[in-house]
Amino acid sequence: MTDVLAAVLRSRWLRYAIFLGVLALVPAVFTRVPFYTMSVGVLMAIQAIAALGLIPLTGHAGQISLGQAAFFAISGYTSALLTTRWHTNALLAMVAGMALSAAVAYLVGTFIFRAQGQYLVLATLSFGLLVSYLANQLPLTGAADGIPGIPALAPFGFTISGDVDMYYLVALVLLFAVIVVDALLRSPVGKALTALGDSPVATAAAGVSIAGLRRNAFTLAAALSALAGSLYAHWSTYMDPGQAGILSSVQLLIIATIGGQRLVWGAPVGAFVVITFSEASKTLIPKVIPQATGNYEIVVYGIALIVILLFLPRGVGGGLIGLTGRLARAVRGREATAVD
Repeated sequence: MTDVLAAVLRSRWLRYAIFLGVLALVPAVFTRVPFYTMSVGVLMAIQAIAALGLIPLTGHAGQISLGQAAFFAISGYTSALLTTRWHTNALLAMVAGMALSAAVAYLVGTFIFRAQGQYLVLATLSFGLLVSYLANQLPLTGAADGIPGIPALAPFGFTISGDVDMYYLVALVLLFAVIVVDALLRSPVGKALTALGDSPVATAAAGVSIAGLRRNAFTLAAALSALAGSLYAHWSTYMDPGQAGILSSVQLLIIATIGGQRLVWGAPVGAFVVITFSEASKTLIPKVIPQATGNYEIVVYGIALIVILLFLPRGVGGGLIGLTGRLARAVRGREATAVD
């Protein structure tokens, strides 16, 4: 038992295999559990991809961004426009959306990372509000009506039809994104990001370009959010200005925080917890309070975030890892006692 737990903790490839197994079991579970559907599973995976970019940016580099939803929308609208108006291949449209979002993030990051602390948060907030306003006003984006009729993905000639097919696609994308981000965080660049979050002064003294490192992390976060945005657009077949709203950016930050900002597993765990609370609140709150109206799930987000910050400061993912470690030590202690 101890050896198995220790092997799981040590081997990242074994953890990837377990994660793949969990992802593969979702359709069997979500089709049988109340208030879970396959569309909820797809949404969880897409939100996890979008929030994953905040792990290196916020969890390691210590830079809070409220602009993730803006890049989600930029890429989603790019895919929508290219496929509906110019009949571009959907995969090429997704690549174009990611490239445009990354280029915008790099350009914006060149300027905003001159700011620090709360000024940086306000800068990303302002950028997100600007994108949301433009999406809601420009005729190119359909203004408040959005863009309907976005074609479904058909990678390698296989048409994605239905939520189950889409779930398996986004689950594989999520797994690949987790592996890439995990490899990055284990690399010298990842260690520099962690050092930056722990001590910017010491990192600068070591000859590292602080602004450049932050800008690159911001660009990576934008690219992952953009990937999620294009996947969402082709799944929902509709793109509207609400996807660029500030509440969407706040939700992604909450997902990363609740799951664990320093762990690549924090994004999928946080997406599962937050969207579960959201779906449960939509089902249960009207039964308890029949007069309840509006986005009452926001209250659930707030309560969940407060509880997590108070009792699990490392997030749910960090708490699970800590619990696994304690169980391994307890089993090891019992085995040692039995030998004595």
